[in-house]
Amino acid sequence: MRANRLILFGPVIGIGALLLLVAACSPTVSGPIPGDPQKGKYIFEANGGCGCHGPNLAGYKAGGPAELPGSAPFGELFVGPFGSIPARNITPDKDTGAGRMTDAQLVEAIRSGKNDKGDQLFPIMPYNSFHFMADQDVSDLVSYLRTVPAVSNQVPERQLNGPVPPQPALPPAPARAPESGLPRGDYLVSAISICGDCHTPTSSDGAPDRSKLLAGAVIPREGGRFETANNITPDTDTGIGNWTEQQIVTLLKTGKRPDGTTVGGLMAGQIVGGYSRLTDADALSIAQFIKSIPAVKNLPEPPASPTSPRP
Repeated sequence: MRANRLILFGPVIGIGALLLLVAACSPTVSGPIPGDPQKGKYIFEANGGCGCHGPNLAGYKAGGPAELPGSAPFGELFVGPFGSIPARNITPDKDTGAGRMTDAQLVEAIRSGKNDKGDQLFPIMPYNSFHFMADQDVSDLVSYLRTVPAVSNQVPERQLNGPVPPQPALPPAPARAPESGLPRGDYLVSAISICGDCHTPTSSDGAPDRSKLLAGAVIPREGGRFETANNITPDTDTGIGNWTEQQIVTLLKTGKRPDGTTVGGLMAGQIVGGYSRLTDADALSIAQFIKSIPAVKNLPEPPASPTSPRP
């Protein structure tokens, strides 16, 4: 539900010990709880606006361009060794979208990657990260998705070259989200904004390389291009160790780097999609958390070819 994750076949799950501890100690509710669409809109924006599905959330349009911005307002098509996977229509349209799914089915799709037929979604949809979204937050998000305009768009079926990777065993999701400080930043980075989906490199089998958490990655794009997601660990040589917390906040809210340049590519889409509307407190919690993680020396380098603007 976010920007292109073409190389992230196994998305990052929650990365903080505290978040996992909370998750392990907080049982999930037996079914969806009443949601608030206004609060759900904020969760949606804190994720960057579910960008994979397009600004209209209607998913990939058959015969259209494969990726944003060319595909706007529709969503993206993901092509790789796994096959071909179009972003689904998640608007309330009853014939081609999610309008016939119950709230419980939408929660199951978001947090467990199961569609309304019980089929496992491919983990380009980052349900292994969204699994750690708190009960109230996921219910609020579902309530918001019910309010967006319905768009009729029949998305083509996925074409896979092999079985869907099984979902790993995960602890229960937290009933409540942390409200402030480092725990809040960990929660947002891990379960909502899911920064690792772009900034953590993957190993040869497509799983996140935990030794290089948030240390930058190279993302294939349409037409043989590549985009670099920078190292955002506190390493002073290859990461953002020289940035202040406020400078990280400024980038999240405005797209401006400390040197005055502006981000482009996928990160620009995330900022426009909703990072710019993070509360000051949440942006600061993210900055504090990023400053607290281990520094990793890593300079991701794309193959020699034309590239998109660096994020």
